[in-house]
Amino acid sequence: MCPTGVRFDLQRFLTKYPMDKLPKEIAQILDRLCREGDRFAGIDQYDDAITKYQEAWDLLPPPPHQWPAATWILLSVGDAYFRMNDFPAGAEILLDAWNSPDGNTNPFLSLRLGQCLMELGQFDAAANALEDAFRGAGEAIFEDEDPKYLRFIRTKQRVQSVPPTSGRFHRPLQ
Repeated sequence: MCPTGVRFDLQRFLTKYPMDKLPKEIAQILDRLCREGDRFAGIDQYDDAITKYQEAWDLLPPPPHQWPAATWILLSVGDAYFRMNDFPAGAEILLDAWNSPDGNTNPFLSLRLGQCLMELGQFDAAANALEDAFRGAGEAIFEDEDPKYLRFIRTKQRVQSVPPTSGRFHRPLQ
């Protein structure tokens, strides 16, 4: 039985739902819990935010890393740890998110992972992640961040200014 009182039959669930689509009831509860976590994070109550994200994580049917929602939940937890200056915990969670569905294509995830790794002194891995963030979203992703991160990738990788690869005139190649 899940903490919210929803009884869960894994075998029936797996035959009824594809692995990329959660049932509506679970998706709604996850959305509510993550919004509550986001509200806590918005007022710098990161421990409370992490608690809400953990409640959402606990509702993911096994194996949890297979669900696209896992990426967003883990990213939210990693972001909270980054903001708390707990860089080891942030890096660990963000690496989990990186290995979840579409995690390695998310520029914000790459940004936070690179920042945590840089703060931990893992400069080569940090440069790779920050460069991924830059290439995925351009300089705009660094606008509200400490300028040291953009300076770091520019000096480490000699990255030049390029426009983001999305939008009306910059569609990704297929």
